[in-house]
Amino acid sequence: MTIADSTERNPRQGDPLEQAVTLSVVLTAHNRRELTLSALRALRAAMPERVKASIFLTDDGSTDGTADAVRAEFPDAQIIVGDGNLYWNQGMLTAWKAAAAATQPDFFLWLNDDLAMNETALADMLACHAQAKAHHGEKVIIVGKTVSPSSGADTYGGFNVKEGLSRLHFRRLRSDETIAKTMNGNLVLLPARVQNDLGLLSENYRHTFGDIDYGLRATEAGYTIVQMGKPVGFQEYNEAQKRKLSKLTVANWRFILLHPKGVPWREWLYFCRRHGGPIWPLNFAVRYAKLIAANFR
Repeated sequence: MTIADSTERNPRQGDPLEQAVTLSVVLTAHNRRELTLSALRALRAAMPERVKASIFLTDDGSTDGTADAVRAEFPDAQIIVGDGNLYWNQGMLTAWKAAAAATQPDFFLWLNDDLAMNETALADMLACHAQAKAHHGEKVIIVGKTVSPSSGADTYGGFNVKEGLSRLHFRRLRSDETIAKTMNGNLVLLPARVQNDLGLLSENYRHTFGDIDYGLRATEAGYTIVQMGKPVGFQEYNEAQKRKLSKLTVANWRFILLHPKGVPWREWLYFCRRHGGPIWPLNFAVRYAKLIAANFR
């Protein structure tokens, strides 16, 4: 979908971009029609004058009319239909593969379909990339920070590693930090060269771990991950998911160990072995031990 010339987009005063930029936006959705439409409308409203964007959406088996609604309002969007079993990582990977095959953009943009992006987010991210590139070189990724609309607390963005032996004990960036070790994938601006340097999202994950894995791989490959200081939009943290993982019933253990939205043991094992270093077996075991311990507090 090309939305650079949309008459519904808010005009920019004093466009800071000196040359045209092409952007391929990838996102995945499942039964969140109104949220998905709102996210795409916010994307359109945030589009700077000199940016031309194409949208690639995986509709993962939605039954609420998401695909038809997007086609009606954004007719140039490319929609790839899934069977409902892709979840976030595989859905994003599917959309990214389609974007990589059909376009040769300057940047790819990961976008969560429930993100309420503010109107300057894209211009700010592109300006941040230009500044970071001048300071750190070509290998720069920009991650947007989101905040809760109810509390104002940071919800998603970049991570650094906590002090200690574990390489997999992460914390959100402090207010005085901008460089991250890895990241959430809610709103991320990636230069097109990442395809050659890193490849796409890993095939080894269905829902969780994929974005964190990609950030760690990027850091290993010499990329600098810069988190925007200014929030790019609003998004609540998924507390319901956290609560579900803390309830240890026999049925829920099957969810925790096997379901893509739990902590599926094969995927967690792969992640630990890939990024955990010498103490990866301890990382693997401690994650489940903490879930058990939480049930007895």
